[in-house]
Amino acid sequence: MPTVSKAIKRFDWLKKQHVAVAIWCEDDVLELAREEGIRCSRKHAREIIDEVDRKQNCELGISWDTIRDYLYGYVGNNRCR
Repeated sequence: MPTVSKAIKRFDWLKKQHVAVAIWCEDDVLELAREEGIRCSRKHAREIIDEVDRKQNCELGISWDTIRDYLYGYVGNNRCR
């Protein structure tokens, strides 16, 4: 789910429902990378957040630990340093 506008279209059928939503974005990845002393481009942050969205565990959800795991996965693959 790359953009908010696409998310809105994706969930259009819920527009009359009350929902609980947690939003994670590329800025969250970049913030965590800075805190961890990792240089990560916005392009890689987008890739990370897209991968998190595609592969998330629906029973556990997404947390800072999830973002951290994917960030360090990119570090291990030399995409972020």
